[in-house]
Amino acid sequence: MNSEAVVPPTTSHPSSPPHPFHHNSQHDMVQKFGGGSHMFYHDKEYEALPATRVRDLVRPPVIRQYVEGGRIYREASPREVNRFELFFDLLFVAIIHIQAEAAVDEPGGPAVLRFVLTFWPSWSIWEEARKYANVSGTDDLLHRVWILVGMICITGYSINASAIELHPHGEEEKAMDHSAVQAAVAFWLTIKLTRVLVLWLYAWRLPDFRQAQFFSGLAVLVPMLVYFPLLFVTSRKAQIILAILGIVVDVIRLDLIFFAIRGHVHQWKLRKEYHRTDAADRGPAPEQFKLHRIPSLPDHFRIPAMNIEHAIDRSSAFVVIVLGELVMNLLFIGERGEIGLSPAFGRAALCLVVAWSLNYLYIIPSDPNANYEHALRRSFISGILFSFLHWPLCASLTLASAASGHMVRDNHVDVSLAWYWGCGLGFAILFGTFIDLTHRELLPRSASRIPRFARSVVQVLAGLALIFFPFGCENLTSLALIGVAVAITLFLVVMHVYGSLPRKSYLLSLDNSGEGNRGSHFEPGSKEAEAENRLRRQASKTAHVVEDRDGLDHTLG
Repeated sequence: MNSEAVVPPTTSHPSSPPHPFHHNSQHDMVQKFGGGSHMFYHDKEYEALPATRVRDLVRPPVIRQYVEGGRIYREASPREVNRFELFFDLLFVAIIHIQAEAAVDEPGGPAVLRFVLTFWPSWSIWEEARKYANVSGTDDLLHRVWILVGMICITGYSINASAIELHPHGEEEKAMDHSAVQAAVAFWLTIKLTRVLVLWLYAWRLPDFRQAQFFSGLAVLVPMLVYFPLLFVTSRKAQIILAILGIVVDVIRLDLIFFAIRGHVHQWKLRKEYHRTDAADRGPAPEQFKLHRIPSLPDHFRIPAMNIEHAIDRSSAFVVIVLGELVMNLLFIGERGEIGLSPAFGRAALCLVVAWSLNYLYIIPSDPNANYEHALRRSFISGILFSFLHWPLCASLTLASAASGHMVRDNHVDVSLAWYWGCGLGFAILFGTFIDLTHRELLPRSASRIPRFARSVVQVLAGLALIFFPFGCENLTSLALIGVAVAITLFLVVMHVYGSLPRKSYLLSLDNSGEGNRGSHFEPGSKEAEAENRLRRQASKTAHVVEDRDGLDHTLG
């Protein structure tokens, strides 16, 4: 590091964006990135200048967006997922697929347990890489080398984690070779340690973020201390307990707990001081306690914040890559008797329909025309749930992906593969439903042709049906197993596409109420009212298009 750390200026920030993004209007910018009294845009640019010296290849630490005093300060430029991030995602999905293949090769409960317990540490490494790129994202030589070290460590971790022996009992457990567990933990601890060092380096170089970065590093370090005994423990039961405890501690996010406690204490002091002050001298009332939101912390206490657009793009791209791995498993080299419209090709095509349907179901809430408030914008609890639920979603899809290749190649498979296929898809649909429910619907329940709650209930039942149907599939062929999945997933797509369309009666009520908030179901200026106005304008445009087409038809006739 050759120069002073880059920190956004501490001077007053404009309450509205200072300039348009790439010729977009200020209104469009606020609509896309948010606005209001809580959103501010700093004018610090982080674009890299051409390197003229070796030391220019390493850029100073930056925090691109942060929270201070109940306000969000973000950079006034759009963020894109860079190529090294995508490269890391591609490698990561290929590596975790090895763990799923190991579970398929040794089907049974112990193999599934090994997959679940070893999948989370892999996922947590990806999470740390995503957070680093999101909050700082220097994309310099140091960042790229760290990605390389991470890829090497995650490769070593997965190779050894998938080689952990199963079925230890009695004397066999005493004679087991635990070197695979020890090697996997050593690789995992190595990359995690580098993340702690980076966070504490930022704490040293960026005084305004010192406390936040220190506690973030501590939140990464504590789970490492839980996993550390696995380097020496040789009891399989103790290894399982430590692995489960490590996952729980890692999920809890100790840094967020600290920020929430610190904020509540600060707000309690403000409320106490507020009630002591004479009514004539009182200022604005302090915040009331809200469990779903982290309260405002003292001024000059800065917490690095997530760039929501970058996080959404990264999560969506990762799910697409996981589904792409499923598609890759469907491909095969045709041999004699498998040329043309062969049974194997038919099974592969049907599996492709399943992957397409799952991708369709995942992106529905992110559709530009969807009237949702994204979970990452809704509250910090819905944001945490949105991020966390991607772990079991991707784990389920990876297991189904590993089973799909065997089902395409052979029309008669073991019942254990049917369980991997059915449970993998079923749990993926369940967790996909839960992810969808973390978003907030902005229109009334009566607005859509099939209410969102009813669609979610049907989707949960469909997921449970896929999970339990292997109970009666002992005599079913691979084609039949795939066909059941195709029927269920396609039905869900049709239900969501049709059911999310607005009712004609609701559109008529909007048309009668006119533009603005007159006749609106919601408070003027709210996100819900904006969604209604947007839908009203779209309905008006559609009506004009229909009238124009009718006129054209009469002219042509």
